[in-house]
Amino acid sequence: MPNQPKKLLKILVVSGFIPSPPIFGGAIDVWERIKGLTSLGHEVDLVVTEKVNPTQKQIDEITLHTRHFFFTRRKNQLQQLFSNLPLQFLSRKGLASIDINQTYDLVILESEFCWSITLNKTISYKNIVVRVHNIESHYFKMLGKSSNSLIQKIYYKLETSKIKHLSALVFDKADKLWFISKDDLSAVNLLNKSVFMPFPINDEIVVPIEKVENNVVFMGSLFMQNNTFGLDWYLKNIHPLLITEVPDYHFYIVGSLKEEDKEIQQKYSYLPRVNFVVNAPCLKQYYQKGKVFVNPMFHGSGVKVKSVNALINGVPLVSTSVGAEGIGLTHDMYFHADDVFEFKNQILSVINNQQKAIEKTLKAQEYLKRNNYLDVLKTELNAFS
Repeated sequence: MPNQPKKLLKILVVSGFIPSPPIFGGAIDVWERIKGLTSLGHEVDLVVTEKVNPTQKQIDEITLHTRHFFFTRRKNQLQQLFSNLPLQFLSRKGLASIDINQTYDLVILESEFCWSITLNKTISYKNIVVRVHNIESHYFKMLGKSSNSLIQKIYYKLETSKIKHLSALVFDKADKLWFISKDDLSAVNLLNKSVFMPFPINDEIVVPIEKVENNVVFMGSLFMQNNTFGLDWYLKNIHPLLITEVPDYHFYIVGSLKEEDKEIQQKYSYLPRVNFVVNAPCLKQYYQKGKVFVNPMFHGSGVKVKSVNALINGVPLVSTSVGAEGIGLTHDMYFHADDVFEFKNQILSVINNQQKAIEKTLKAQEYLKRNNYLDVLKTELNAFS
């Protein structure tokens, strides 16, 4: 078959966060793609830089899917704020000095913030790829818009211009750019080295079915301001209307946190008609409960993995433009809404006409099946063989 690997490669994946357990979109993308690489027979090493050391459970899970695992602590220092380089890059400079002592056919950077690995004298490599999760300068600008803190707004504004310069430098030097978002690929004028690498889907797609209970579900990382901004907008504007108009309506917030956050837990734990769940070990039961999945995000970049996962799991999607951007969905594949009136009515459309909602979800699933990441991945890796 033409897309079978020409030869097996030695690959190093470089991540600025621990991807397992995959509790947020970026981690899911990295982790599922590592599984894809190993399923094709390639040898995969993983190096991670993170503020918190991995647990033994995390190490055990990672070593099941990789040949070698390397870790270095990410270090934030006050003086990094006054550099011309982004803090997001400087805090990961440990990648330049960690002992790896390996030779690779390919290095995959999970963001330009991991570029320091190219300064590491203990590795050699033939080719380097950047996985473009977001247009990072735009993403940080949007985080600033989502934040209520003046200090954070100033930080995001300063960091945005620094990131823009770093991204241009790294993208110019990289051999290939693997974009998760079609929209972001179009925005970056480097078509000769850019490819659309869809979000990796390894699990079986769940066929949508009619459901009795009127449960609406939101899932997302609650340590990101753009998620909590959208969630708060929904709770303020949409939730009270549905309580009034749908007698048995219930809202599930299924969130993830990297560490305990009492303020977040207090904020969402005692709301009427709301079930608040943090770091659920299995999400399947909440997809099964959901008649509607909502993504009320207004600020962001890249692909919102929560939207893809909802559709994969057979739950009709009601989303803003930002929540559905970059995937390639058309309006006959999900329920689009960008204001309060539209958003509420689209949820009611799903509840009151499940057959139409199922038809849209099936169209989205067919689209996702046609754009399978493994086909693109095989072609890309063959070019490096």
